Amino acid sequence: MKNYTELSLEDYLGKLASEAPVPGGGSASAYVGSLGMALTQMVARIALKRKPKTDLPAEQKFQDEANRQRMQEIIASLEKTKEQALQVVSLDPKVYDEVMACYKAGALPEKLEDALQNAFRLQADLALIIAMAREWNAHMRTIVKGAVANDLVVSDSFLSAAFEGAFHTAHINVVYMKNADRKEHAEKALAELRNRFEKGS
Repeated sequence: MKNYTELSLEDYLGKLASEAPVPGGGSASAYVGSLGMALTQMVARIALKRKPKTDLPAEQKFQDEANRQRMQEIIASLEKTKEQALQVVSLDPKVYDEVMACYKAGALPEKLEDALQNAFRLQADLALIIAMAREWNAHMRTIVKGAVANDLVVSDSFLSAAFEGAFHTAHINVVYMKNADRKEHAEKALAELRNRFEKGS
């Protein structure tokens, strides 16, 4: 499997802009999602570097400490989801090639269904972790003040775009499914993802 995250950003963009079908939208969505997650981490780390105010009333001091603890938890959670998103940058081209190989080889319908299911699941899982990251980002916007909070707006835009990319890349695989049960299950999962995403805005 080709590791696209080992490429420089310039080389990755060159491949993305080429006539080759991979890397494509699913890989790019994962890349953009990881950028959004990293930007939220940056904001949290900058906020945590600020020295806590010592003259706060007891209640505000308690809230400030709780906010700082929450930001540390968000940084750790985003580190995990960012790593998962980066894996999809290279995994998406692989599962795409597997789907295309089934069409070219005239594979049995069951094998094609499995390939479509794998491609769907990869992007549906990506959409889920992006929705989670966007929820954490929304929480950050309630506790971070000052100019640096603007980067959370940028991060939210990245995460929103990445979610839409992952969602629609997952959906296109469902379109070609013939197994009615799998199709219904996948469509239900996508509806739940969309609902979670919209509630988290």
